[in-house]
Amino acid sequence: MDKFTDGEILKFLGKLANKWGTGHDSITKILSKVETFLEKKQGKIEFLDQVRLLVAMLKDHSDQRYYIDDGTLGLIIACLAYLVLPTDLVPDFIPIAGFADDAVAFTIVFNQISAEIKSYKEWKDDGELIICDRS
Repeated sequence: MDKFTDGEILKFLGKLANKWGTGHDSITKILSKVETFLEKKQGKIEFLDQVRLLVAMLKDHSDQRYYIDDGTLGLIIACLAYLVLPTDLVPDFIPIAGFADDAVAFTIVFNQISAEIKSYKEWKDDGELIICDRS
């Protein structure tokens, strides 16, 4: 298996973000694909809590209960798309290694959007609308 750098994975995620976009239709489409994917593969994913957190963030944003800026939204959508795509940098059908790159992608995205994740968790505790700007 080739070892990809964080930069290469971020570049790939950027391409996915550009492809998918951040509009309501994109969010609805990725949420549907992730739900279907999780029904089939959730036992194989060791980072399931991270997946569920991003899904919850997207759902709350889509329902206009929580605001996420477009940059963060693009990273979340791209990360979830990376998970459901069977042929990403390391195809998921390759035993063990197939989901290892997905875990790395999630780790990179979680590091990139850590402030947003913290704000979201605080919002979940408080239940108030929070607008977070990553800049």
